[in-house]
Amino acid sequence: MSSCWRQLLGKTGILPSPQQRGVPRGFETKVSSLAAHVPDLVVYSPLTKEVPSVEHFYGVLLFADVSGFTALTEKFSHSSKKGYGADELTHTLNSYIGEIVNYILAAGGDVLNYAGDAILALWKAERTQLSDIIFHAVRCSLNIQDECGIRETKVGCQLRVKIGISAGKLSKAIVGDEGRQHFVVIGRAVDEVRLAEGLAEASTIILSPNAWELCDRDNIVIERIENERAIKVRYIKRQPHFSVENFISAICKDVEHEHPHTGCLRKASRLKPDKDREEFLRKYIMKPVLKKLDEAQPLECLSEMRPVTIVFMNLQFTEPECHESQCSAIHTATVGISHYMQRHHGRINKVFTFDKGCTFLCLFGLPGDKREDESANALEAAYGSHTFCLTEIKSLRTASVGVTTGPVFCGVIGHCLRHEYTVIGRKVNLAARLMMHYPGMVSCDNETLHNSRLPSFYFSELPKTAMKGVRNPGPIFKFTIRTDQISLSKAPVSVCREEGCPLIGREKEMEVFSRALRDFLEARDSGDNSSCNVVIYEGATGFGKTRLLAECIYRTGQEGVRAISCELSKAYVRHPNYTFNTLLALLLSVQNCKSYAERERVILSKVQEPELSKNLCLLNHVLQVKFPISKAVALMDNETKNTELKNYCLRLFCKMVEEEPCVIVVDQAHFVDQASWSLLIELCERAPVLVCLSLLPHTSQSDPFPELSRIVDSPRTLYLKLPTLQPPLVAQLACQMLSVVRIPTEVELFLVERSHGVPFYCVELLRSLCLSKMILIKAVEEEANSSDFNMMFPGPPLVQSSKNSAVDDSEESGDCSPGQRKTSLVNLEAPVKSRSTDHTFVCVVRKAANLHEIPIPLTLKGMALARLDHLQPAEQMIVKYAAVIGHTFSRQTLSQILPDVREQKLDICLVSLFNSATFECASKTRRFSLEPSTEGDRWSMLDCYCDGKKGDNDYQTGLACVNGVWQCTMMRFCMALLKDTAYELWPEEQKREIHWKCASFLMNCAHRCEECDTDEFIFGHRAAINHAKIKAHDPDSRERKLSSQRHPRLRRGAVQLSHISLTSQISEEEHLLVQFVDDCEIAMQTDSSRGCGCSQVVDSVLCPMVRHWMGVGDVQRTFYYLLEMAAASCYLSQNLKALSYLNEAEMILHNLKEGKPAFETADPKYKVKICNFERACVFRLRGEMLFITGQILQAEKMFVKALKFLNRRIPENAFAVSLKYMFEKMRSGRYRYKRFEIPEKRKLAFLNEQICCLSYMWQISCMRHLPRNALLAITMETNCAILSAEEFQIISSSIDYLQCSHIVGMETQHELCEHKLWTTFSDLSPTTEGLVLFYHFMRSLTIVRLCCGDLKQSIQCGATAHRISKLMNHPSLGVWIITVLHVPLLLTYRYSECVQLLHSLEHLGDMTNISTAKGWFYSACFDFILYAGFAFRPFAECLTFVEDSQSDPNLVTDRSLMMNLYSALALWYVRLHEWERAHRFYCKAYRLSRELPVSIHSCRGVVMFLECSVLLFGKALVDRSTHAKTIYRNIQKQLCAFSQLYSSYKIFLPQFLHLKAYMCMLVGHDALARHNLMNGLQLCKKQGNTLVQSRIKHSQDVWFGNTKQGCEDWLVATLNMPSWDKAAQLDPEGLQHYHFL
Repeated sequence: MSSCWRQLLGKTGILPSPQQRGVPRGFETKVSSLAAHVPDLVVYSPLTKEVPSVEHFYGVLLFADVSGFTALTEKFSHSSKKGYGADELTHTLNSYIGEIVNYILAAGGDVLNYAGDAILALWKAERTQLSDIIFHAVRCSLNIQDECGIRETKVGCQLRVKIGISAGKLSKAIVGDEGRQHFVVIGRAVDEVRLAEGLAEASTIILSPNAWELCDRDNIVIERIENERAIKVRYIKRQPHFSVENFISAICKDVEHEHPHTGCLRKASRLKPDKDREEFLRKYIMKPVLKKLDEAQPLECLSEMRPVTIVFMNLQFTEPECHESQCSAIHTATVGISHYMQRHHGRINKVFTFDKGCTFLCLFGLPGDKREDESANALEAAYGSHTFCLTEIKSLRTASVGVTTGPVFCGVIGHCLRHEYTVIGRKVNLAARLMMHYPGMVSCDNETLHNSRLPSFYFSELPKTAMKGVRNPGPIFKFTIRTDQISLSKAPVSVCREEGCPLIGREKEMEVFSRALRDFLEARDSGDNSSCNVVIYEGATGFGKTRLLAECIYRTGQEGVRAISCELSKAYVRHPNYTFNTLLALLLSVQNCKSYAERERVILSKVQEPELSKNLCLLNHVLQVKFPISKAVALMDNETKNTELKNYCLRLFCKMVEEEPCVIVVDQAHFVDQASWSLLIELCERAPVLVCLSLLPHTSQSDPFPELSRIVDSPRTLYLKLPTLQPPLVAQLACQMLSVVRIPTEVELFLVERSHGVPFYCVELLRSLCLSKMILIKAVEEEANSSDFNMMFPGPPLVQSSKNSAVDDSEESGDCSPGQRKTSLVNLEAPVKSRSTDHTFVCVVRKAANLHEIPIPLTLKGMALARLDHLQPAEQMIVKYAAVIGHTFSRQTLSQILPDVREQKLDICLVSLFNSATFECASKTRRFSLEPSTEGDRWSMLDCYCDGKKGDNDYQTGLACVNGVWQCTMMRFCMALLKDTAYELWPEEQKREIHWKCASFLMNCAHRCEECDTDEFIFGHRAAINHAKIKAHDPDSRERKLSSQRHPRLRRGAVQLSHISLTSQISEEEHLLVQFVDDCEIAMQTDSSRGCGCSQVVDSVLCPMVRHWMGVGDVQRTFYYLLEMAAASCYLSQNLKALSYLNEAEMILHNLKEGKPAFETADPKYKVKICNFERACVFRLRGEMLFITGQILQAEKMFVKALKFLNRRIPENAFAVSLKYMFEKMRSGRYRYKRFEIPEKRKLAFLNEQICCLSYMWQISCMRHLPRNALLAITMETNCAILSAEEFQIISSSIDYLQCSHIVGMETQHELCEHKLWTTFSDLSPTTEGLVLFYHFMRSLTIVRLCCGDLKQSIQCGATAHRISKLMNHPSLGVWIITVLHVPLLLTYRYSECVQLLHSLEHLGDMTNISTAKGWFYSACFDFILYAGFAFRPFAECLTFVEDSQSDPNLVTDRSLMMNLYSALALWYVRLHEWERAHRFYCKAYRLSRELPVSIHSCRGVVMFLECSVLLFGKALVDRSTHAKTIYRNIQKQLCAFSQLYSSYKIFLPQFLHLKAYMCMLVGHDALARHNLMNGLQLCKKQGNTLVQSRIKHSQDVWFGNTKQGCEDWLVATLNMPSWDKAAQLDPEGLQHYHFL
């Protein structure tokens, strides 16, 4: 082989362009492209021959079998790198096979076919030429062995080839029909060449006996094979005198070719255009390949790892009289098999003969043919073909079929001039082995059985047998279609509800079912027939409908009601009355009876009413029984009998369900046959029964039966559409599947992004992570009980420590809790397998694992391909282009990048895609409603919400297409998996080109919305990096208005809240703040149509821009938009998204540091350097995320790193801090009298980033109780703000200084700063910027007033801040202020307003999916239970939330929130004396307390923790513990530490004094206790803290007065604690009975 040819194969891997392979430009023809898929034996066949036909000739056959392809395929199929398997496998296969075929073509050979990993070649010749051609073929084989005998691959698999050669008389048979034809070469030489290859070993050549007889023996040195006539070739003595050029030129001279040129290896590649021959050749090529050829698409598009079903069918004939009769038999078989295959959406791939037999390779699930039920189709087609051949072919001795399902390599294999579409893989080999080792039957593997969902009695397990090259094939089954048992199938729901594995994320759906079940039972008892009797759950595949029904069955059983359940499949639709008969058999409990006599006994025991028992013979055919035929039945004709049977079954069913309440559960109800639907309708109308069904979504391609529509439209039907799971629920599901308590944040991000909330997708992705060893499960031994815990909780340890030795795996990485000490690896064999309860398990990510490289699991890919193949070609093209744009896309972008598509045709295709539930309006919200859907909601697919306005209840909808004109502007994929799969179908070069077009088109829109003050989410980002590629947006093009004309829109939520009432007498400052907000609201109402649209910009522009520039390979632009998206996600409180983009940015930095390409599609030629500003942004944004979750030490490190890149350093030791602070104070003094000009944009951007970092640094220093560091940071921030010369930054830094000065105790500076700020805001115009600043001012004052104990002012400022947050339509600001504001409302007995506020918090949490909002909501619910004396939410609901929160990284990492939740639960259980449960949560709170940030939020949790500790001390005294003194000293240390750390939080001082008084009272210091109580009362009166004041007074009366109330009284009272509905009617004093003392 020439070196240039090697280079060509090495570059392309598969099929070069015509110019690359030696065909001059302009000479590539359609007929030559077709000829590349067909051997010369067919290309040059007469065009007019009839079918079937036989042609005899002489020739030499070469059979080259390559070993190692199957192992190579498996290696690549299990590759954990996204997009790596198919491309690399194609390159490896074709570079090796192409080299072998190149030698064959160069020697004049004709490649007949590629049989998987084998090549059959032919030299057609005259009888007199055989000797020379055999010798020539031997030389060709030696060349192949010299160059290709052994080949090492990159993945460690070795490829080797062995060759067999035969010669003699052959026959070519053409079989098939007009649409699809096949050729078969038959003859003794075919059998001999396969036998010769079977004798060969790797790197050897075997000559068949006949070939050895016919060749020139003197020139070939051989080696004899023992007991065989065939011989092994060693070498040849001299080169043959054989002209290959003359041999090739003699091929079919009567067919016109283009002018010859040097280097042409195959004459058929030079065919002149010929329409007749083109049509002739098309019959020999598979439809998927023809489609790509017709669309002029590269054949690389067909190369992929694809889940398919393989059918191998072997026909063994009796000894044929002649080749003509054998050809006739093969033709009959081909036509019959082709009919059954096409009928079931399969295709014949190859037909070849061997050993008096003929073998057919058939495939299901190829491009264009993918079906979700392909396994069932394959089995039915195989059984039909098997039966047909046995019946119609008289010369057939036996027929054997092997069927397997699984991932294989599908693609075009071979040489650029001669190639074929084929499949390679372990499942292909297994199907062939099943065919040979289980003769005379249809056999299949376990995967085929499972995926087919056919009745179990169709299958019977076969004995295991050893099969060559197959290890661990699993159970093998014989498949037989048995119509005699179709009505007695036991088809229970395939998933059972497991104890300890509750259904996650479907509480609302189950609430609907539970309510329907209660109503059904009540209506049954009362005789009411108007209640709901049908519940239908609609959801796409993978939404968890089966598990939902399993939960329904479980809860039905819990209520003592019988549930009858069955699960259907597509095969049942064709059997009339199948579903109803099955339900009847289940109702009568005869489904498991093994004989008709046993069934009869059971039926007679249940049917004892004479009127029904006399006609039991009607059930003979239905239930496989043999009751005597009654006279009345015997006289009926068939029509009358069928009618009577229907009525009898209904009467019997009604009688049974009247005697015993029954719930019917049918999974996959869209497969109910039409006759059963009619019976079910009558049953629902006549009998007291509750029916629960699951359905796939209705589409235009799956029109329901009219009877189903009647049930759906019935007023007694509840129709519920299942939504996807929210991100926190995805994490909980993952924890349940892995049996762990938590998963790493990066795993949660991966699952949320890739599963899109679909449960089955999540499970399959987890399975892929486990199989690829990306994640590990570690056993975590909880921290040993400290001495404090052992003293407080005496007796046996409540948590036993494991004695097993732990494995320190330093190579693994993962998040560890503060209490984690030792870990040990656990072997994960199955993700869903439950684990031992002796340990706590966590999931960790393996070191250097890149989760983004995980490809789409083939199970999911198969589902998506089935959906895609149902679409028309034009629709498929639109879907594929939309997949490149992104999950959400605009019609404008789509029409911009689509090639040559008319607007009218695009509109028609979009209507079809909406009707098929492929696309939907992107403005539609996906929410769950407990109310039954309307008919329009159930079946309408063209709803559009783009121009709809959100009302109080829901969106106003329109139509996506009106009078043929498309109206919907923003669309999205209904099925995210379809988008991911369609995207992967593009070749890399085409993807890159489309990404470039998309990015170029979106460039002008890649900025913040019109209402925001800046173009970028990172201020000055473009100016700071000074990169020419990042296009600056022209502000004039946006036609911006003055900031005074910009006002956000007031968005009213579903829960309407009244303003928190203000006092009648207000100060001048209070009047100012009310007037300022009123002015803003009035201005807003003047232009209410305007509002911030950054959320839409992020989804439709910025997010796609990241994908597009990454697809193009532009590192600089990709990094720019990654940071913009991270900042935008922070701004929108989408923390998971922000972390995801930051992880990608950090991965780019890591790869660049290691000298690797930044990402997979990045061009390695260009060296990219990320500037310091962007590096600082990465650390600053990461620090913000850590700060939000309470990880202040890690956040501080991030901010310090960011400041270093911004040329600002924070000293590390105390002396340097003091020195730096003095220097900054002096600088501040100079700046006070100096006027600065606004600096240039780049410097301004650096200053803004410095201010951001420093504003967090002073807060962290305050939390760490480092006042000097805090003063340094706030002074530096103020100086930077002055240097920026921007009013916004100066006022913002002043607000920060206001809060910081209060915390560090600088009251004079605090009062001065507050006065200046009030003066500043009095002159501020009501603009958007002013509103933002005023919100931060009010928020800071809320905290300051609350810490000072000024509850009235705190409520005043907090209410204003809450009002502003609603005006700004910024949910995260509303969440934050509510978590603070509810505290003073609670302490001042303003329960009603507090409850309203929490309703708002709950609403914000539901609408925005901010999990921490739900956490603070339940934390406030605990406050009501513990201190107010009523339950706003049931305690069980709050406890469930806390239990589930441990699998949500967003919640677990928020230490302040978890401290509140754990401490509240520990305190509750301590009060109840439930010590074991209290111990569990007390330990969690104790571990958190050691690394807790000092803040207003954490202070509440610490106070509850201290109360818990004090009560435990009281328990130690009662128990006369020997450790009481030690416990006392430890608690005193805790109280002392609290007074030091939280000295500025005076609002909690009365509660603290109350605890100290209780401690004194316990140890007998009554005077000191009285003193602390008096001080606490005085503080409460000063603060207006009526809640704590009433508790202290009550304690005085109980401890030192005449009131007697023991703990037992409270325990009794708490069992009857009222809900808020009852408590709202009582005075706060009336709830004191439920207060704990």
